[in-house]
Amino acid sequence: MGVLAALIIKDIRQLVRDPKTMFMVLLMPILVMAMFVAGYGGSGGGEVPIAIVDLDGGKVSWQLIDSLINFGDFEVKYYPATPEEGEMLVRHGDVYATLIIPKGFSKDVLLGRRTTVDLVLDSSYAHISELVWEALNAAVQGFQEKVSESYGTFSIKVNRRTVYGPQVTRVENFVPVVMGILLHLVPMSLIAVSISRERERRTFEQLVVTPINSWDIVISKLLAYAFITISDMILTLWISVEFFNVRVKGSFFDLLFVSGLMLLCSLSIGLLISVMSKNQLQAYQMAIFFFIPSMLFTGFFTPVELLSKEVRIVGKLLPLYYFLRTFRNIQLRGWTLLESLHEVSVLFFETLLFLLLSIKLLKLRVE
Repeated sequence: MGVLAALIIKDIRQLVRDPKTMFMVLLMPILVMAMFVAGYGGSGGGEVPIAIVDLDGGKVSWQLIDSLINFGDFEVKYYPATPEEGEMLVRHGDVYATLIIPKGFSKDVLLGRRTTVDLVLDSSYAHISELVWEALNAAVQGFQEKVSESYGTFSIKVNRRTVYGPQVTRVENFVPVVMGILLHLVPMSLIAVSISRERERRTFEQLVVTPINSWDIVISKLLAYAFITISDMILTLWISVEFFNVRVKGSFFDLLFVSGLMLLCSLSIGLLISVMSKNQLQAYQMAIFFFIPSMLFTGFFTPVELLSKEVRIVGKLLPLYYFLRTFRNIQLRGWTLLESLHEVSVLFFETLLFLLLSIKLLKLRVE
């Protein structure tokens, strides 16, 4: 018993002597919970951006639009003049849905006749597509009940139409998320311990006395780990397409390019973590700590547009946000790299930034 107590005390003292480890052990659960509540809790969530084409322009159609705005789940970002323009906004990813109110809508309601509205949905985002469909039906139903007291009995039918459809399977919908985990958490954790492991094994001292500089060490580790992990990435994508029938509407090589860029970005982040860590335990914890906000705020569980405004800003600083958008757009929408130029450029810039920071912060001395 005395020996056991002594060992426990020894381990506690070792932890206490490591402030970074203690900080993450004690504060990580609190910070994770705080981040989760900030993003998903409370009433400060975002609204789904939609467009409305009002071909009627009458009093009743504007009452319907007001009803949708007051429903609380939608943000009407555009009022295009034609259905074609409204559908194009969905295809470009500017909105998730476009509601088309036909000409004669107000007249049909006033005469108590049956009328229809068309809803164009982006089926490449299956989760949010169903969310918009259900919420809009509920909003229209509420509008009917409220307005029928003034204009008598009438009915509105919502016709559903999708772009990038007709249907995205559950497997296809989750492939970007799975690839995000494989290309972010795994390589980042793997390389994060590389330099700290050399420090613990004291092989770093041998590197320091050789005629090499920070650039040589960082780039050599990046290329070595990239060579190992990139073959795994290609194999995973190929198996997904060939054996699991995952459809890729865009170019497979575009998908490989953006996946490779995300892999290099994750390795660069892992190298920065490795440079800043004194031991492997710290490196593992920092890698997990970096991954948690990426998992919560970049579209893993719910579209970023539905999170609070503050958390959306955090999400858009993280490279996984741009990877998920680009991967999904190429795989499910058939976009090209040129059409995803903004996301690819940000991903490239962040890769370069993390890599240069790693080289700058790596100190070639024995501590």
